[in-house]
Amino acid sequence: MARLRLKLFYSHSREDNFTTATRLGETDARNAGYREVRVEGIVDSVQEAGTVPLKLFYSNDRQDNFTTATTQGEADALNAGYRFVRVEGYVYPRQTGSLIPLKLFYSNARQDNFTTATRLGETDALNAGYRFVRVEGYRHVDDDVVLNPV
Repeated sequence: MARLRLKLFYSHSREDNFTTATRLGETDARNAGYREVRVEGIVDSVQEAGTVPLKLFYSNDRQDNFTTATTQGEADALNAGYRFVRVEGYVYPRQTGSLIPLKLFYSNARQDNFTTATRLGETDALNAGYRFVRVEGYRHVDDDVVLNPV
């Protein structure tokens, strides 16, 4: 099964976190002036039994990327005027074995959704005044991936 690195990008000018796993997402981030922060983990590149799509939404008004894998996240995105962009990969909807949670944080001040799957990402979110919203899904354990800032 092919897997993708889930990467976090950040734009200082937009104050926006952008979590993506696709080559197109990475290209979009770099072309928009985002810098790579770190690898957040590993997700599946194709849908396997028991996985759900990790979807990317975007809001022109907020200039915010929103990566979600839950029905509630998708509803929240659409109700707030976000448009669907693409599927970034596939994650598990429930905790099994040693899977790691993919957590959504939100900042009212920045109007920014921040999806992270590392302790460092969670710490960064809380230190920047974001509030925890929900677990969006679960990703693979990835001993072979460096989870430090780039």
